[in-house]
Amino acid sequence: MDRFPALRLILRFGRAGAAIVALIVTALVVAISWSHMGWFSLVLIPFVLAFSYYMAKSYVEIVQIITEMVH
Repeated sequence: MDRFPALRLILRFGRAGAAIVALIVTALVVAISWSHMGWFSLVLIPFVLAFSYYMAKSYVEIVQIITEMVH
């Protein structure tokens, strides 16, 4: 793993990174939809947050599986 510092970083901070990415994506979606939907855009928060965390966490898990197979 010494040759791949990016993979080491993903393995170490994967869950926290996935949560931060999910929060950023959710904030962007709400900010974009706010001008069109107003307060109703807040209804999107749980769905976007769950979906974006799922997608980011699945990327982290794929990296974990690949590094276990290679290592």
